[in-house]
Amino acid sequence: MTDREQLLASIQAGEDSELELKEVVVRDGRIAFGGRKRRATSDLAEVFVSMANTRGGLVVLGVRDSDRAVVGIGPDRREAVEQLVVNAATENCQPAIVPGFEWEHLPGADGIKRLVLLVRIPRSSHEVHRTNEGRYLERIGTHRRLVSPDRLSRLLIGRGLAAPVEVWPARQGRLDQLDRGRLVEYFRGRFADWSPPEDWPLGWTEALVPHKLAAVTDAGPTPTNLGILMFAERPERVLPSAFVEMVAYRRDEPDGNSADSKRITGPIPRQIEAAVTYLQVSPLNPVLSVKGGGGRKDYPAYDLRALQEAVVNAVVHRDYAAPSQVIVRLFPDRIEFASPGALPNGLTPADLYAGCMPRRRNENLAGFLRYYESRATGGAFMEARGEGFLNLVRASERLSGRRPRLEEIGDSTKLTIYAAAPEAAGA
Repeated sequence: MTDREQLLASIQAGEDSELELKEVVVRDGRIAFGGRKRRATSDLAEVFVSMANTRGGLVVLGVRDSDRAVVGIGPDRREAVEQLVVNAATENCQPAIVPGFEWEHLPGADGIKRLVLLVRIPRSSHEVHRTNEGRYLERIGTHRRLVSPDRLSRLLIGRGLAAPVEVWPARQGRLDQLDRGRLVEYFRGRFADWSPPEDWPLGWTEALVPHKLAAVTDAGPTPTNLGILMFAERPERVLPSAFVEMVAYRRDEPDGNSADSKRITGPIPRQIEAAVTYLQVSPLNPVLSVKGGGGRKDYPAYDLRALQEAVVNAVVHRDYAAPSQVIVRLFPDRIEFASPGALPNGLTPADLYAGCMPRRRNENLAGFLRYYESRATGGAFMEARGEGFLNLVRASERLSGRRPRLEEIGDSTKLTIYAAAPEAAGA
């Protein structure tokens, strides 16, 4: 199917989350949109803002939405329509949006080709847009809706426009919730001449604040979410979704009848260790037996370092403001790692497959894990070069013959790693 055929098919299917159709008319000597009473620039700005804040999209001017008829734009209106689009995108959107323009001739119902304008709105990577009236909008299906305060906070954080959740003072957090023994072990392991403050816990403020483990608030020194995640015995008591759910199924789909499940809690390093151990020892994690000259030999169906990288990514890069937990699902032929939060800073799965340097959602949490060694692999949980994902992809693909699949599903991210086929075992 050619690009034009695809465009016509999309128009005939009607508007959706990434397509808007508008009939251009002239009303009282001014350009307007059929079926709309609002000023065209204001209406168009809302469309642009909602698309840019969500997944981007295409606005087709010259097509009537009610019956998807190509009614066209008179050639004498071409310049005025372009100026309308520019004004809406640059004067009525804050920050300004830079759309793409493309004029096309598309056939109407009578077969006569008519001029339409395709306006492509890119997904915003580093900004959150609003209209001149201060309305932050997002697009859900064919509808524009106000971004909720919580969702707006996550958008601002994800695009680097506000302090990340990890360094927020923990709600109802207390310094004595941090485990002193773990703190001493960490600081002594990182700084050879370090000695612990005498007064626990208040005397520790000067040690904790520079490392973003605590913040000084009106209520006094308070642990940050980072401090709770790294050093509290039960982080989920302060951050209710800060745990990992492991679920194993005997069949190839989540049919509601799990064969085994486990909730993994504790500080983040312990969660990672426990999740990786579960994946290693679970009887539902297939082991492939291959018969050769030396007899039968067992091989793991997954690369251990790839599994650890997947767990670390799910825990470290997740959105800790979201109300859901990390879920790892084991199936006979694959393992799925579902993590709350879309990819941050406008990243796409294609960007990561291409090897771009990711900007992590929780940079401080990632930094701490560089100083923790994995019992399973002997290396640090988090490497500093940003190559972990590509290493995961290469190792898994070598073993299974299938590239791991990374996808965004709403406000969550899912990574699927496939088990090795018997013929690939031992290769």
